Amino acid sequence: TTDRAAAEAAAERAALLGTPEGRRLADWLRTGGLTGTVLHRAVTDRTTPVVRSGEITALHMFPLAFRELGSPALGSHHRCWCAATAAVQQTHWPALLPEHPELISLRLIQHVLPCARYPEKDPDVCSVLPLLAQSPGASGPATSLVVAGGLGVQRQEDRIAAVDALLLLAAQKKLDPGALATDLGALMLIGIVAPSRLAESLGTAASTGAYRTVWTVLRDALPPLLSKDLSPAESRGLGELLTVAAECAERTGAQGVIPGLDPIAARRGSSRLVSQARRLRAALAGT
Repeated sequence: TTDRAAAEAAAERAALLGTPEGRRLADWLRTGGLTGTVLHRAVTDRTTPVVRSGEITALHMFPLAFRELGSPALGSHHRCWCAATAAVQQTHWPALLPEHPELISLRLIQHVLPCARYPEKDPDVCSVLPLLAQSPGASGPATSLVVAGGLGVQRQEDRIAAVDALLLLAAQKKLDPGALATDLGALMLIGIVAPSRLAESLGTAASTGAYRTVWTVLRDALPPLLSKDLSPAESRGLGELLTVAAECAERTGAQGVIPGLDPIAARRGSSRLVSQARRLRAALAGT
């Protein structure tokens, strides 16, 4: 814990319980609690973003719920826990380790990402994300990836929860737009996040006034999709994303060049994809 005075006061109260558990908690609080937790982001040979952590032995002394959070973990869309077990546990996880949202986010990744394809996997999977965003602990690669997945899940209620988490992180200056953009780009490329659902989520976020935040994310998330051979559904979704991007660029006065935008804007026709690519290009050129 970072508040040493509060930790010492809590340790004194725990010691007064006179039980082995109370003494164990007091010792834990007085020695600094959980420290040195390191998570690593990586991209596999399939361009799938993953986040890994090693075993956290400091949690071995605590009950099962804590020990599970300290076990080695790999967060990716290839792994999915039992939804029934997750639904019971995950709502309580932020209270178990409130200053370590990355450990909670890491476990949530393997619930959230499968729900971008299969909504029945874990309903209400994103309901805990706003709580994590308000955690006093630092966010990092696991938080970025789980929010990215949440913005593209199929259930609208879950997407709204992910939008809330995005806005809360941005308001606390805990959001890394570049990392979120990288994760969104990768998840769209491999078909985990549909551009149309992401457009709806980011449009909702922008409508609250967070135009600059949404623009900084889309600016870096769009290029991988702009250079991809798209299916008809993806093309429609990209047109919707470009609509959100153009709105944000116009409102913020953003300028610059988006790689891959010019070839689409130069196409013949008046489809939404082409017209919105032209609109975004004009906004970025200040015309």
